[in-house]
Amino acid sequence: MSRRLSGRPASGFGLVELMIAMTLGLILILGVSHIFIAGKQSFVLQQHTAALQENARFVLSRISRDLRQAGMFGCLDMSRLPAATRSQLPVEFAAPVSFSSSVLKVISAVPVHDRITASGTRQATDYGAQWLLATNCLDELRIASGNTSLAVEPGDLLIPIRQIEYRLDQHRLQTRLNDSGNFEVLIDEVAGFDLQFGLAATAADRTVDGNYVTTVAAADSERIRSIRIALNFSDNPANTSAGQVRLQQYTLVTALRNRLD
Repeated sequence: MSRRLSGRPASGFGLVELMIAMTLGLILILGVSHIFIAGKQSFVLQQHTAALQENARFVLSRISRDLRQAGMFGCLDMSRLPAATRSQLPVEFAAPVSFSSSVLKVISAVPVHDRITASGTRQATDYGAQWLLATNCLDELRIASGNTSLAVEPGDLLIPIRQIEYRLDQHRLQTRLNDSGNFEVLIDEVAGFDLQFGLAATAADRTVDGNYVTTVAAADSERIRSIRIALNFSDNPANTSAGQVRLQQYTLVTALRNRLD
């Protein structure tokens, strides 16, 4: 007796079907991985951009605050002092704001004044300052610098004066106080740091006349009305075109001592 074989095809997966399924699965896994990696890279770039923006906000607010105080010596009006008294002033006081070789120097009073009630001595370093002035806010002035002791009398008002420096060095914005010690790093990834000055036509005018300039002579310091600060940031400051984050450019204009109308 013989049996007939069934004409139905064999059921299940063959080798071809298995290979196709594995290929499709691999493509799906690669697609999901690509989406995940792209999302992670986008998140990292957004975080880096936000960090650059925060650095810009911090530095611009700090520098603009120091610039607004430039040339302020408390109650003392240097222009009203007798010529013999003015001759005692350090030469740095003639230009309370200067910018040369990518170094910004700002001279201003420390916001802590001391009214003397008993005779004694004081030093500028006692107040974290570079110079110490003792004055009656009218026509008397005595001055000492650094660790030099200054004799003080009852009725004197002490005005500590400090010098703050900012400079760009190897794409790092650095600062130093009172022209001593090493510069300390504030922020990294700085591609550019520049200042321009808005000058009035005369020392009596209150509005900026003409275009901003890059340099100001000490004799023209009284004509400075505003300062334009420009900062550029990049995750690759040495070659901004090769950076992953687009070059971040920030500009801030600061008025000095409320000189503008």
